[in-house]
Parts: sequence; C-alpha cells; structure tokens
Amino acid sequence: MAVVAINGCLAQADGTHVANYPDQHSENLIAKHQATGKKFKPMIRIFKNARSKMVEDGLIADGSAPSYYVDGLLYNVPNDKFVGDYQDIFLNIPKWLYETKDRTEFVCANEQYYLLQDGLYTCWAIADGRNFIDASIKLWNEW
Repeated sequence: MAVVAINGCLAQADGTHVANYPDQHSENLIAKHQATGKKFKPMIRIFKNARSKMVEDGLIADGSAPSYYVDGLLYNVPNDKFVGDYQDIFLNIPKWLYETKDRTEFVCANEQYYLLQDGLYTCWAIADGRNFIDASIKLWNEW
C-alpha cells in the first residue's frame, strides 16, 4: 500500500494515519549532523539532487525513493564515512552501503521503525532501497 505525507504525518493511501515521530526524526537528524562535523545535511541534499538525476536518467522509478527514506538510509551510515570533502563522502557512502550486505537492522531516522523491510507500510521496500544504492553508484561511475 502506498504511503504519502499529509500535514507532516505519514498516511496510507486510504487515509489511515501512521505515526512517524517527527520530533524524534528531527532531533536525530540534528544530532547526526553535529556528529558528522555538519556534513550530514549537505549530503542529504546532494543525494536528493542525485535522486532527481537518477529518475531523469531512468535509473530508478519516480517515487521509489521518498525523501523520508533517503534521510533514513544516510542516517544509518557510520559517522566516520562523512570525512573529507563532499566528493570523498559521496564515494564513501554508497561504497559502505553496497558492502553492507545485511541492511535488515537499518532504522528510520526516528528510530521507531526498521527502514528496509518488505510488506510493511512503515518501511522502504528492500528492492527500492537496493536500487537506490546501486543507481547512486552507477550515476557516479557514468557521470
């Protein structure tokens, strides 16, 4: 079932609201940003811009990588991967994600739900998450 944002809350397509813990999400992203020497938020913007290019180039389907899940994916990347300039970091992140074969323990940035699980409306489909990672690598390699 599709999940959409309505007034800052997640909702299923049928209108059923899903608690998304926006305060925890925001607090955790702020803490991650501080812990990475203020590199986290710029990298989120870079990956979201890359996502637009991936959609434009047909590497991923439009709507398959919602911002909420991109935030969560980068939230799970260890802080020590956010070192160097932005080019270095853009290389570090997909490399680490690709090499991390078991992503079942990744959490959403609110730390209330797992990030990558199939069949749960609070989670990103495993294939969509994997496609985003693979497409970010392909985008970099073919730029």
